[in-house]
Amino acid sequence: MVNHVSNSNVADQKHIYLETLGCSKNLVDSEIMLANLQKQGFTLTTNPTEAEVIIVNTCAFLTEASEESINRILDLSDFKSKGNCEKLIATGCLTQRYQDSLSKQIPELDGLLGSHGFEQIPDLVRSLYAGTDNQHVFLQKKPHYKQFEEQSRLQTTPQHYAYLKVAEGCSNMCSFCNIPSLRGNFSSRTINSITTEIRNITVKGVKEINIISQDTSSYGVDFKDGTGLATLLKKISEIEGDFWIRLFYCYPNSFSEEVMEVIAGDQRFCRYLDMPFQHINDGVLQAMNRKINRVQIENKMQEIKTYLPEMAWRTTFIVGFPTETEENFQELLEFVKAGHFQHAGVFVYSHEDNIRSAKWGDPVPNSLKHERRKQLMAAQQTISSKINESCIGKKIKVLVDGISAESELLLQGRSQYQGPEVDGLIYINEGEARPGTFHTVEITEAHEYDLIGRIA
Repeated sequence: MVNHVSNSNVADQKHIYLETLGCSKNLVDSEIMLANLQKQGFTLTTNPTEAEVIIVNTCAFLTEASEESINRILDLSDFKSKGNCEKLIATGCLTQRYQDSLSKQIPELDGLLGSHGFEQIPDLVRSLYAGTDNQHVFLQKKPHYKQFEEQSRLQTTPQHYAYLKVAEGCSNMCSFCNIPSLRGNFSSRTINSITTEIRNITVKGVKEINIISQDTSSYGVDFKDGTGLATLLKKISEIEGDFWIRLFYCYPNSFSEEVMEVIAGDQRFCRYLDMPFQHINDGVLQAMNRKINRVQIENKMQEIKTYLPEMAWRTTFIVGFPTETEENFQELLEFVKAGHFQHAGVFVYSHEDNIRSAKWGDPVPNSLKHERRKQLMAAQQTISSKINESCIGKKIKVLVDGISAESELLLQGRSQYQGPEVDGLIYINEGEARPGTFHTVEITEAHEYDLIGRIA
């Protein structure tokens, strides 16, 4: 950690461009950085050619993501010769993962900030212009998160929906995952800071709040005072207004009956649950250190359906895990074909040098991993098509996003059963509506992932 640097008129006059790579959790971190930069008087720009300072908020969850981050840093470094760029900064998981070697590998980098302390970005920028040595690296070996009662953010999503991070880090220690090493142990924000933020953003027109973290189900466990996700959701439910709350990244083990009761009691909680299972075979789940087996998963699903029968499920699976046999995969394939899920993501196992499952090597051929992924996605596509076809003729509440990216003649939006950026859309070909408004839409056509309808 470095000491804060005094204000520099030279630094304060700089234009700053920030680019985000990776997940929605990274996006929230970028929004915190942007808010702090703006608050400190820096000028923000969306054009890298105009910027004297370029910041890349990176992802390093997988080797592929690390390579993408490195390539993008190198691409943007060209603006040092072709544009106005004077200082290039990398932040986030890549710097945390490769903090000992990144500066040597990419000498174009002037500054590094790890996967925490994003409010310090103005100090880092000023340090680069202060001319002092060893003040260009804001990193700790083990990330630790100070949780603020007020987390200022500059919203970069469309005005009507936002991501809200309720915790950072993870303590589950799944063997395929490097998040604990990149992001530290699980650390919850206070309920007051979360509810204050929700009140502030809903007043500004946000109609959909997407709750995110590495493990939303475990919210509050680190407080050790009985506070849990149900406590948080009850407090959110007390906030007045017409908006949706959507839950992402809910670990199945700790998703409690009390949480289900709270969701069932307030229609503003979307009947949508993102609950990654990763696999269904007991042996693979044990090797993954998921601390759950197939019977427990199926019992949890049945319990949730009892409270929330109309729930739309999103889940994710990993294929090609080192211990996964063909028989294990066939068990997973049959589980998907049973039709439990409206949305599913499938990832091929990535052999990383900083995960516990690395001890098994990477015995499943890459071609077989991708073939298994293809089979699972095809099975899920069949399920999704049937679910969508059953919607024809129904009238559904839709949050309108605005003009479709496909055609200016169409509007697009989503129902409570469709999360932003990860699921399908509802295209509206009859009727008018403003972005960020709720409308009833009658579904007239169904496709594999998307629906078409008219405003009723």
